[in-house]
Amino acid sequence: MITGIIGLPNAGKSALFNLLTGNSVPSSAYPYCTVEPNEGIAEFKDSRINDLKKVLPGAEAVCPAIKFVDVAGLPPGASKGEGLGNKFLSHIREADVLVHTVRAFKDEKVSTFDGSQPDPQSDLELVNTELFLADLEIVQRRLKENPGSEYYRNAREKLEKQIPPPQDEEKVLLTPLPQIVLVNITSGSLLPKVDAPRVIYMDVGYQAELTGMSPEERKEFINEVPSGEATIDDILIEVKKLLSLVTFFTIVGGEKIKGYNVPAGTSVKKAAGKIHTDMEKGFIRANVYSHTELKDCSFSLEELKKKGKLRTEGKDYPVNDGDIVEILFS
Repeated sequence: MITGIIGLPNAGKSALFNLLTGNSVPSSAYPYCTVEPNEGIAEFKDSRINDLKKVLPGAEAVCPAIKFVDVAGLPPGASKGEGLGNKFLSHIREADVLVHTVRAFKDEKVSTFDGSQPDPQSDLELVNTELFLADLEIVQRRLKENPGSEYYRNAREKLEKQIPPPQDEEKVLLTPLPQIVLVNITSGSLLPKVDAPRVIYMDVGYQAELTGMSPEERKEFINEVPSGEATIDDILIEVKKLLSLVTFFTIVGGEKIKGYNVPAGTSVKKAAGKIHTDMEKGFIRANVYSHTELKDCSFSLEELKKKGKLRTEGKDYPVNDGDIVEILFS
């Protein structure tokens, strides 16, 4: 599962990528600082891991992760291959969900792509129009190859009205990808109205400053973030929802607690492959209990077993969010 960070040049995409992943890719005040895509992993700071450490004090904890890709800024005319358009479009076709970054902050040191004042709604529509035009070009090309395709005829009709069609089997269309619109603001300023299904407001620069603080200092300053503004965790929660992910946990050798994200409905056998391919191939059964059940037993495994909450599940059991799973395999 890949989350692509998109937007116009100098919207703050690379700064957001660094903030989420802890990387330090170049983030400059001029357009097209990013040419090739940057990939990184964002750890989802799941508080349930801290609860599990009550069972195993001193155990190493590994948080579940989400993969992010920061791609080149999209210029007007990208659908016709202008600027870095072809590179941009090819890279985001690998994504499963998009974080569409639009700029609302004013900073004379950071240029806009065309020298105009930041206008988040206009920038959002400009990028989305390029995505519609790119999809329309693909659909028209496919219709020439297969004029009788009902799917592509219907898709063309929707795209011409700027309505996202259902995704095609090859998953090459861009407009069906779910989007989170992240409006990069100046903290404490009036939040601009942006018309989109999912909108998050964040001062990316301010949040980046917080990452250099101690956990205690960071917590204090995060509590001072004005109402309506988001933090890193808010973005990751929204991405997890859009990807329909659930998190399960394993306790390895009594020394490591590890979280994994899988799509909702994933069988426990398939989830075992997320841990190691050998576990999926040699799967026998799984011992399962939930975080909620463990909490109700005051984080005592002995109490959990006494109450009969530890159960055995077969290969088709769908993993639930918060499950703690022990895989038995040959």
